[in-house]
Amino acid sequence: MTNDNYLKNLLGAFATTIASNIEMEVAELDGRSLSHEAALVAINNHPNDGIEMLSKVLGLTHSGSVRLVNNLVHDGFVDRHRSKIDARAVVLCVTDAGRDRANKILLAREKITSSVLDTLGENEKERIIPILETILSAMTGNVVEARRICRFCDEGVCRKAGCPVEIAATKKA
Repeated sequence: MTNDNYLKNLLGAFATTIASNIEMEVAELDGRSLSHEAALVAINNHPNDGIEMLSKVLGLTHSGSVRLVNNLVHDGFVDRHRSKIDARAVVLCVTDAGRDRANKILLAREKITSSVLDTLGENEKERIIPILETILSAMTGNVVEARRICRFCDEGVCRKAGCPVEIAATKKA
């Protein structure tokens, strides 16, 4: 029989450690806040989204998101464009410098996740994949939650494998 309290503690400690280590590794890049870095990766993953979606994904107010985007534009990482779908709307895209920065952020995250996975054998890695897919799928309620979960993901990797988060968001839409 599983000791649920012990399992909850282990999972909480694992999640906290991973998140803290990723945050510290990203901070080593001498950027702005973690929200700025998450915004940059999110915009890189979903070009042509507007500030409203970014605001929901990052859990920021609209005015906070506007200030964040203004900083990213000022830093040369993001451009604003008129939407091709709705001329009244403004969409966001990363610049070449923004794409380079997003890739550095993703590499910093990968450094931490690789160090964890390096402690596992191949059989353990194979067994953990379906567990993580099940958990992530269950945690995804809609598109905004999916984007929030994946705000620091290299989505190109998961899209090829069939991202459980995107699949769940599509099913629940």
